[in-house]
Amino acid sequence: MKLHILRCGTMRVAEAVPYGGGGDLNTVRRELLTPDKRRVELPVCCYLLEHPRGPVLVDTGWCRELSPAGVYDPKAVSRVLPRQLAALYHPSLAAGEAIHERLAACGLRPEDLACVVLTHLDPDHVAGLRHLRGAQRIVVSEDEYFWSCRTVYKARQPQSLWLNEPIERLFFRGSPLGPNHWAIDLFGDESVTLVNLPGHTDGQAAVLIRNGARFVVLAADAAFSPRNWREEIVPGFGFDRYRQLQCLRWLSQMEREPGCAAILCSHDPAAQEGTIEF
Repeated sequence: MKLHILRCGTMRVAEAVPYGGGGDLNTVRRELLTPDKRRVELPVCCYLLEHPRGPVLVDTGWCRELSPAGVYDPKAVSRVLPRQLAALYHPSLAAGEAIHERLAACGLRPEDLACVVLTHLDPDHVAGLRHLRGAQRIVVSEDEYFWSCRTVYKARQPQSLWLNEPIERLFFRGSPLGPNHWAIDLFGDESVTLVNLPGHTDGQAAVLIRNGARFVVLAADAAFSPRNWREEIVPGFGFDRYRQLQCLRWLSQMEREPGCAAILCSHDPAAQEGTIEF
């Protein structure tokens, strides 16, 4: 199989977001007020998998409406995101980076997508849904759809971005995979498995892609780079430090498996566009 890494925008966030060691509401308030000179720029990555069942897209990135000219536009952002999230993310989307533009460059239309997998409902992962109407399936875990957005994460997950989209909600089931031993076998053949990695949100799912003995893990926001799990540094943008740490230890374990081709994080500053074949 081939996995294409697609950059679908950027965000400028407080330094504490990727390596802040956990957080609470007071931490988030401080992150909102961080001046630009003390922010770091991180990519917003999506993934296009060439699968025998058809193309599978993981996450959607930012939407074109928040960056119509391809640069950071506070007024445009405020029309898409609530004020506190606009202040948190400082998002932008260069020309050609919106997900429908990325697909067109690959010769694909939304209708060609066999499935769109949402790892969780934070806006940098779902805002591009508006560009994907016509996709054959859009899926997210039931725990994310029902539970996460009704807890402290509600402030991070504006329903206007996803509630009216035709999203299919899938239940985690008992599994040997993941720190929580919950997973969803998307096609029933273990080729694409959504593995519950709670802590960043309760229903967040990593995507484990297998081809024979080889595999890739798309870690979503359980980590922001390998530094998180190699040094056990909990990301700052979460509210359950213990569960986040469990997820990092699972990622570390998976990295040591002989079949591991890559573990990819949605906002790794070292991420490069390209293709992994495995």
